[in-house]
Amino acid sequence: MSTQILGTIDYVIETDVVLRIDPKKEAPRLVLQIGTNDPQRAVEVLKKTQKDVAAFDVNMGCPKPFSISGGMGAALLKQPDKVKKILTALVDAAEIPISCKIRVHETPEETIKFAKMCESCGISAIGVHGRRRDERPGDLNRDSEVREVAEALKIPVIANGGSGMIKCFEDIETFRENTGASSVMIARKALSNPSIFRKEGLKTMTEDIEDFLDFVCEYDENFTATKYVVQRILGGEQEFDPRGRETVLSATVHEICKAWNRSEKFEEFKKARLRHSHKRHFVPDPETGICFVDISFPPKRLRVNAGAGSPKCVLNRYCDEISEQRPIYHLIHRGSDGRYEAIAELLGKKFSSRIPQPNKKMAEQVAALVALMGLEQRERLAGEWED
Repeated sequence: MSTQILGTIDYVIETDVVLRIDPKKEAPRLVLQIGTNDPQRAVEVLKKTQKDVAAFDVNMGCPKPFSISGGMGAALLKQPDKVKKILTALVDAAEIPISCKIRVHETPEETIKFAKMCESCGISAIGVHGRRRDERPGDLNRDSEVREVAEALKIPVIANGGSGMIKCFEDIETFRENTGASSVMIARKALSNPSIFRKEGLKTMTEDIEDFLDFVCEYDENFTATKYVVQRILGGEQEFDPRGRETVLSATVHEICKAWNRSEKFEEFKKARLRHSHKRHFVPDPETGICFVDISFPPKRLRVNAGAGSPKCVLNRYCDEISEQRPIYHLIHRGSDGRYEAIAELLGKKFSSRIPQPNKKMAEQVAALVALMGLEQRERLAGEWED
């Protein structure tokens, strides 16, 4: 779905954003990589996303247990027939380039045979990681075996597995030359040192984290992903740097931003989103008749403003003033995670947030806040509430 406030395209499962794309800055050069073990489901994802990305890649190299146990990633290296079905189905359905990423097999001959089979499916490029399925970053990356694949295929070969030797921008080209590849795929190093792509040289750890948090604030990134990336950049410093320890103990994005002197940036974008929300025209969902505004607030804010200052109390007073019935709350218990959503019904309208809450009380309070916004009565509620 398209979000007017952020100017992004969001792919959502229930209320969780699993993919957020800036169509202007990212879409023209974004390659979406998926894990799959099923041709039909892979094609379904392709059809949903291919208008929003530049290319589509199948990961056949991930050796982690969650991927292997699901028949995805490196598990596919031993299933060439299934791989052929997946890649052929994707190529037939695609309007954008299709590629895949593999690992080297037990022998160079096996790797080349598998890579040529992939090539025969009509893919546009192939990534080759120079370690075998059971090897990990501490093992040597077989650059020479990647080179053999590059020499044997007609399509571009993308070298992978060199994060351990890449220390600066110039090392990227050295790795490419060592493998004879057309280009390079970097994962771990890009997480720990995002500025690895700067020709001018690496930034400091602090600069990398501050730059990342600026994007977090601008695009309203979730807490889990934010903390994960900051900890990857910190590495061992999270145990010794005071800001690192604060990050480890954090429970919200704002707390992480405070640790890294990014509170002003956080508040700046937060207020901009709220201004946009307050100006928006509340149009009921055509299927449910509900006006949705996906907002929330921390439970501690309710504790601080308990009693007459809560959204429900303020909404009740408004209804009393205009001699209308107080709102009726309809609760929805989500079976998937045990959390709650609520719908506030009053004045012939329905209001709700699709952000789930830990209990019924919080769900009703958030729905009341949405109602105050939708009825243009938000100014009756003192203080800042929305997150």
